[in-house]
Amino acid sequence: MGLADRIKKLREDWKRIISVAKKPDKSMFYLNLRVTLIVLLFVGLLAFLVQLAFSILLG
Repeated sequence: MGLADRIKKLREDWKRIISVAKKPDKSMFYLNLRVTLIVLLFVGLLAFLVQLAFSILLG
């Protein structure tokens, strides 16, 4: 399978995904946004706490 064949297959896959995908409605969009922000906040807080713990332990 050459590079041209791979690119052609990738393009066909993208076309199929775009044709099947649909735009989320407003409530689903805001739910996804809320979940994403909560997870981002949680990961950031966890990273901060780990950094704080190491700075306290190592001086």
